[in-house]
Amino acid sequence: MRKFQKKQAEDFVELLGQAHEEIRSAVEKKNTASALTLLADCQDGAVALGTLIEEAEGKETETIPILESYCELVYEIYRDLEAYDSAQRQTLNAAKIYKALRQAHFRIAGSIKYDVKVRREVVFLPYKASMWDSLESVWRAADEDPDCDAYVIPIPYYDRNPDGSFRELHYEGGEYPKDVPVVWYEDYDFEKRQPDMIFIHNPYDDGNLVTSVHSFFYSKNLKQYTEKLVYIPYFILDDIAPDNQAAVEGMEHFCLAEGVVNADVTVVQSEAMRQ
Repeated sequence: MRKFQKKQAEDFVELLGQAHEEIRSAVEKKNTASALTLLADCQDGAVALGTLIEEAEGKETETIPILESYCELVYEIYRDLEAYDSAQRQTLNAAKIYKALRQAHFRIAGSIKYDVKVRREVVFLPYKASMWDSLESVWRAADEDPDCDAYVIPIPYYDRNPDGSFRELHYEGGEYPKDVPVVWYEDYDFEKRQPDMIFIHNPYDDGNLVTSVHSFFYSKNLKQYTEKLVYIPYFILDDIAPDNQAAVEGMEHFCLAEGVVNADVTVVQSEAMRQ
């Protein structure tokens, strides 16, 4: 399961606990209608959670039968509440109902925490095949990680006219090493998949006067689809001393590029360059 999906599951379980508190309160106040509505909401939420887990982890995940047992419990409580008339409602044991729900809640929370494993999804967005070497070693490490799904998605770029307008479109997806599986850039849904990390090596967005990647892949846009945008330069510069003000000022063009400003992490060549 992806990290953001597990976070959704954990958020739901927290809401489930709050709903159980409200159910106990409603039963204590003999507000059967409210308790029944809350129980129905819990049932619907548990079914949706089960669907999410089943789609991500498969039907054999240990959490699925735990959720099925919970749904059966909720149904039984719902049926019992619905059956009581006004006089009998006085004998309902709110504490007993809450205890059963709380125990089921603990089982669900524990199973999601320990039985549902998180897989990272990492995307690499090179644009020129000749610059792939700046990302390749990181991709290979991610590709070899059994808990990580790594995608290489070469992105299109344009030549620019002197006035800044776009000219010819280039796509170099067919120029990568044969052992690097590439994904067509229109086949990956960034909004739906929300990759955990995106790696780029073009930091300029629309600030390069010679070329420009497709505007969808500007760093300022990519940030909305990931928790961590990582920029790795495709070039190496001469190291400078951090206290050499003239040299530092000469680095401004590189340090203030959009991709550097927008990145959550920028990987540089040395400690001196980091400073």
